Amino acid sequence: MLFWGLFSLQMIGMLAVLKGIIRLDPCSGICIDREAICILLGGSSAGAGYIAYSCTGEQPVIGIGYLFLSVYLTVCAVTDRQTCMVYDFLQLPAAAAGAVMGLMCPLPPESGAVLIVFALLQYLVFMRLYGKGDGMAFQICSLYIVSGGGDLEKLLLHMAAAFGLLGSLQLIRGNLNKRGNLKFPVPFIPYIAGTVLWFL
Repeated sequence: MLFWGLFSLQMIGMLAVLKGIIRLDPCSGICIDREAICILLGGSSAGAGYIAYSCTGEQPVIGIGYLFLSVYLTVCAVTDRQTCMVYDFLQLPAAAAGAVMGLMCPLPPESGAVLIVFALLQYLVFMRLYGKGDGMAFQICSLYIVSGGGDLEKLLLHMAAAFGLLGSLQLIRGNLNKRGNLKFPVPFIPYIAGTVLWFL
């Protein structure tokens, strides 16, 4: 029963955000087609399953935080697939919810330093390899991973898993050249979203 309630809540939230984007930016090229519905169903199922499995009723704020993360990553996966764009305004609610989770959980003192080091790595190194939206997605995920007790190694492993999944699938599809680079760019957010559950 809890699963279906969470699933429905996420679907409503995701559809509302996408319809809001379409209304505010009718030339965006975003539409709620069959592929988008499949992504929404997958994101809602994964989010609801994780929250129902891992969160107890003692801290409902934690479950709400994960709900925000699920909505953010799923909506970004849809927009990235359809337009190769991630809307900046989507980051604020997800980042705020992740920060609140960090404040609610008892964390080791070095957690703040871990987040700062990871943010610097994103801005100074990794954002040169992929888009700003992808770097921000990794940083938002880092808030939730660290809130769950994760360290810098876990954050880097999440990045490695996302790159590994991207590389494996693109190799199978013949979209990698001899140097290991993509022949044609592909959306990266779905890979970030698809691997984060292993590290929360």
